[in-house]
Amino acid sequence: MSKADEYDVIVVGAGAAGLAAASHLARHGKSVCVLEARDRIGGRVLSVRPRGAAVPLELGAEFIHGESPAVFEQLRSAGDVAVDAAQTRYRAPQPGRLKQSEDLFELMKQRLQAIPKPRVDMPFAEFLDKHRRRLSPTVRSFATMLVEGYDAADPARASAIEILKEWGGGSAADAPTFRPQRGYGALLDSLAGRLDPEKACVQLDSVVSEVRWRKGAVTVLFTQHGEPGEVRAKQVVITVPLAVLQLPPLAPGSVLFTPSLPRKQLPLSRLVMGPVVKLTLCFSKPFWAEIDEGEHRDVAFFHAQGAPFPTFWTTLPVRTSMLVAWSGGPKAMRLVSRSTDEVLRPALASVAEIFGKRRDYRKMLEAVYWHDWQSDPFSCGAYSYAGVGGGSARRQLAKSIEQTIFFAGEAVDEEESSSVGGALHTGQRAANEVLAGS
Repeated sequence: MSKADEYDVIVVGAGAAGLAAASHLARHGKSVCVLEARDRIGGRVLSVRPRGAAVPLELGAEFIHGESPAVFEQLRSAGDVAVDAAQTRYRAPQPGRLKQSEDLFELMKQRLQAIPKPRVDMPFAEFLDKHRRRLSPTVRSFATMLVEGYDAADPARASAIEILKEWGGGSAADAPTFRPQRGYGALLDSLAGRLDPEKACVQLDSVVSEVRWRKGAVTVLFTQHGEPGEVRAKQVVITVPLAVLQLPPLAPGSVLFTPSLPRKQLPLSRLVMGPVVKLTLCFSKPFWAEIDEGEHRDVAFFHAQGAPFPTFWTTLPVRTSMLVAWSGGPKAMRLVSRSTDEVLRPALASVAEIFGKRRDYRKMLEAVYWHDWQSDPFSCGAYSYAGVGGGSARRQLAKSIEQTIFFAGEAVDEEESSSVGGALHTGQRAANEVLAGS
């Protein structure tokens, strides 16, 4: 690609949103250049498949929450299917003593639904405290764990109105849950593979530093292996993660807009990038399926509310000896920028909190896989949530500017935010907006 290449549209980012936008635009005759900072496509989708592994190991996005139209459409196009993940949940109120948590989940929802929604937004933690007489300590603790884990959110910052709305929606934590059978990586590889090479190119290792624009004209400056380059187009679709957009101008990894985008500052200030630490622990055997005379062999999720890693899940319906350890929100922030051993120690301590302390889990561990999304300069976190007053922030951030700059990604989707489905949907939506104004 020469320094002065010109296209109809530039797409910044080759994650789910960027690839969906590029694919849709190319199918409708637009020439598209996708600039991706990493040396791979996929963004916050990162699938690996070690030799002999029965399933893909998802170091980033893994589940399909609810029957996402955008994901299921791409699965059909890729010739793949969704596998129904098991939903059975157990929790450990005491180390090594497990009991079903479905009743607690339903009790929490019933109690919350019986409380009037706040007219004026407030932090979710404040909402729980305000209604402490109607919500038992156990329910408040479980709700806090869910917000921190499922939403990767700090309850002291998360919007109570938006959390309560989300828990009643189709992609809520208790909605049907699926996985792509071949993994999200294969799904995005298929999407990229269907790009028409006559219409679209994907340029890896291209770190965008500046977007210079005026109505109907864009120049995007980037570096590739230390060498400067630029491409020009009539329009640009920005799909970088929320936390990258929130970086101060000229900070390392930031994207400078010239002229600046003052109308985006308010919605950017009301959305938050949540942290997650996710480890795939490969053991010599599925010990959880053997304890208590095999009572837990069909359990999908295990919880220990006070543990550093409060949530674990299995690979059901496929039976393997892998457990995924998950920590989100404030607990995950305490593990940021740590070495593998530094995050593994609290993960194994959490395993002992759930399954008992009689076994030497480290000796049973054969491998661990993870990716530090918080320290990754091209993501700076896991996924977004709405802060207090952020109810309309996603919609405001999604609005195009002068029919020239368009936005896509999970952070700007109102129906399936924080998910691959939201990213795919907004990529297609942004592409349609580009086409409508052409």
